[in-house]
Amino acid sequence: MRVDRQPRWVAAFGYTGALLAGAMVGLIWVLQSHVLGLGVIGPAELNWLNVIGVAVIVWPIVLLRGGGTVIRPGTPVKWLALFACNAGAIFYFRNVGVGLCGATTAAVVTRVELVLVFVLTYLVLKQRVAPWGWVGAALLVAGALRVSGVGSADMQFSAPGIAALVASAVGVAGNALIIKTQFQRVANELVILFSATIQTALYSVLVPVFVGLEGVREALTRPDVLLLVALGAFGIFANLFLYYYAMKRVPMWSVRILVLSGPPVAMVADYLLLGSPITAAGVQGLTAVLIGAAMVILSGRENGALPAMDDE
Repeated sequence: MRVDRQPRWVAAFGYTGALLAGAMVGLIWVLQSHVLGLGVIGPAELNWLNVIGVAVIVWPIVLLRGGGTVIRPGTPVKWLALFACNAGAIFYFRNVGVGLCGATTAAVVTRVELVLVFVLTYLVLKQRVAPWGWVGAALLVAGALRVSGVGSADMQFSAPGIAALVASAVGVAGNALIIKTQFQRVANELVILFSATIQTALYSVLVPVFVGLEGVREALTRPDVLLLVALGAFGIFANLFLYYYAMKRVPMWSVRILVLSGPPVAMVADYLLLGSPITAAGVQGLTAVLIGAAMVILSGRENGALPAMDDE
């Protein structure tokens, strides 16, 4: 169903899903930061264990819903495989970029994805972003960057790191377009299954060869680490399901913008769960994100009357 012809309650659920997906991102960051802070495993090993956990969660769901059938006639298998490989590349390039440039620089550079998403919204999906949407998007981006420490921390620049971060951003925008144009009639759990399974296969080769298994072996002896990894896997599954749900119901650009609610949620979660202080910059960023999110959602009323090409 085209976004300009669906009932308003469907769009309301879509915007809610996008906000919840952003919230899950924030919670996942807190969990992953805590796990990495334990010094048992690194980012690649953590990603590997997380995608294994997601695969363990999603396989039974797909089998039960499909009555034992995974791939039905008409399923866009090639697009699902491309999407999954692209998702693996996104995580890899993002990790490389953060390692070379630091989190603050990464928070800025990866916002290139938003430029690409807006371009694709106009040129491919034939949707116009309402004025309130532009204002809300600007506030949301500014707030998310403020919470991430941009402006209060030194930025590091490395040509390979910047290239990796841009590649990650291009992948995010590309996968968002695939969801909108190819997956409107594909079950969300099937998209997650392909992504988790193919990434599990890739990491099962890359981690043992390039990282080693010492950290994973130690993690398997630590119940506290395994519990955090399991919670992270569930969070990733929930985030992906909500994100795909939202993508099918509201404009692509608004979903990508609303997912930026993740950093403020991470800040609040850090305060509530880990006792980290909330700074003035954090409060400013949180306020901007809340106002920007409201504007982005309200702008959907104007977008609803405009032509769209979500699935024809």
